[in-house]
Amino acid sequence: MLLAIIGLVRRKRLDEKYAFLWVVAGVVMLFAPLATRAIDAMSTALGFHYPPAFILLLGFFALCLINLQFSVVISRLNKHNKQLAQRFAIMEQRLKEVDRLEK
Repeated sequence: MLLAIIGLVRRKRLDEKYAFLWVVAGVVMLFAPLATRAIDAMSTALGFHYPPAFILLLGFFALCLINLQFSVVISRLNKHNKQLAQRFAIMEQRLKEVDRLEK
């Protein structure tokens, strides 16, 4: 996964600021198998009787955070596109008025 993320960043298909979350996720996936005892201890301490359920919950929360970040970015871009469309319409109207006055 880390190699795929690095490849996407190098080919400019994934922006660096978004790649950070995926790199963190990749590093966690890479080292999670080495920390099975710690994961078992944490899941037991938190009341999970089945440690893989705890890992699934953590993954679900991580994906929710990533989706939240993308929703914020999409909302900001949508607002920016709306402003640009409005500015374009105003400029187009002014251009038509100038053309009409020149004739």
